[in-house]
Amino acid sequence: MTGSEWRRPRVFVLIPTHTTRHLACCLASLAHQTLAPEAVVVTCDVDDPAIGALLDDWWPRVSRVLGGRTTLLHTFRPHMGQARLNQVRNNGLRALRDHAGLMDEDLVVVLDGDTMLAADALARHGGLAAKGIEVVIPYRHMIEEGPSAGVSAEEVLESGVPTDRLSTEAERLSLEARHRRYRRHLFLSGLGLVKGHKPKIIGGHHAVVWWRLVEINGFDEEYIGYRFNDDDLSRRVRAVRPRTAIAVRDIRAYHLWHKVRAPDRLEDSPGYARWSRKGLPTRCVRGIENGLEQPVAVVRQVGTGGRETRSTDLGVEMRAAEA
Repeated sequence: MTGSEWRRPRVFVLIPTHTTRHLACCLASLAHQTLAPEAVVVTCDVDDPAIGALLDDWWPRVSRVLGGRTTLLHTFRPHMGQARLNQVRNNGLRALRDHAGLMDEDLVVVLDGDTMLAADALARHGGLAAKGIEVVIPYRHMIEEGPSAGVSAEEVLESGVPTDRLSTEAERLSLEARHRRYRRHLFLSGLGLVKGHKPKIIGGHHAVVWWRLVEINGFDEEYIGYRFNDDDLSRRVRAVRPRTAIAVRDIRAYHLWHKVRAPDRLEDSPGYARWSRKGLPTRCVRGIENGLEQPVAVVRQVGTGGRETRSTDLGVEMRAAEA
């Protein structure tokens, strides 16, 4: 791309979820971003109507604060009887590509639906992308059960994320140490002196420019269940040597507490056997292109009278939503 063709990268947000838990807080945190996202997609591992109802209720309120500048897409399909997080992430990427004008140099910020962003988070992500950064590796504050219960979506929508109340000195020091460790990993990775997936991307909050995601074919859908998805993404991203920024202490996100279902032992995780295989390709076989078989995914734009798009491997069929 020549200098005359360059344009400032836009920021898109991808939110995977299977539940309404904390989702209103996540959406409300977007309302006060100093840089409004171009589009947001909430991509679901279920076709639970409660999620659609929450989006229909909350997005108009968030959109008003944002000045109506941001599109919200909602994509979903029936649950497959097993967790398919990577497929759900790719469904969101396909929706942004096909229905929101995602372009090569645009930045996709992936954010779990139980996580809130500080008001300057997207502006910091976008500022790094404007400097040519292709991968941003931040982290998140892990909020405990009591403080999490004290956060309401109404409060966040009205006043923003209560960062002063949620941030502790211990957490700040922990993130500072992690930031230094990740920077050391990044330096050593250039010398081939650290494991191939270091510094590790955290799946619940990271950002990659679109053309790099296309290069590695997005998220590997052959990872089923929990764990090792992030290790795999990190390994494949590091293999293409993108321009990377460590932003653990600089881009703040707040993960709200909930019970976890992942196995205690890593070896018991469904993804362990796949992660342990040698010679897995950098460009995954079943990703954005050639994804695993699934029911037809529905994509709808929230706030447009219920119009839906049914996406299939054979193309896109437009239809009006059923009353």
